Amino acid sequence: MDKRYQTLIMKMGFVAFVIMVITGFLPLIMGEKVLSGWWMISHATVAPIFSILMAIGALLWVKSTGNGFKDTDKSKCTKKIVWVFLILFIPNALSILFSMNTWFPSATQQPFLSVHFYTAIGMLLFAILYLNISRKKNN
Repeated sequence: MDKRYQTLIMKMGFVAFVIMVITGFLPLIMGEKVLSGWWMISHATVAPIFSILMAIGALLWVKSTGNGFKDTDKSKCTKKIVWVFLILFIPNALSILFSMNTWFPSATQQPFLSVHFYTAIGMLLFAILYLNISRKKNN
């Protein structure tokens, strides 16, 4: 795939991630106990777009970076951060999908929402760490 498309997908994924962070955490920071109303609608609307961009971006990222036997220490560190981010995305997405499904009793909704919340915090922290390391690498 052309490098321009890969960059565009990564940028759109980043914008979707920022929207997910804003709509997911800002209401809680402002004092609400749960997401509701327009916050929830916008969060749930961007979520599938983010998930699709995340999957495509992950495949393109793995294809472009390769195995990396001759990597520097910083690129090995950034690769590990991205892998942890991607691994955290799996329980994050599955927990919210399972909480909306009728396969599980309603008593399991709270643990699923807790998993979703804490993996989202982890993803945010690893994204900030990645951006910090990338910024230092470019300077």
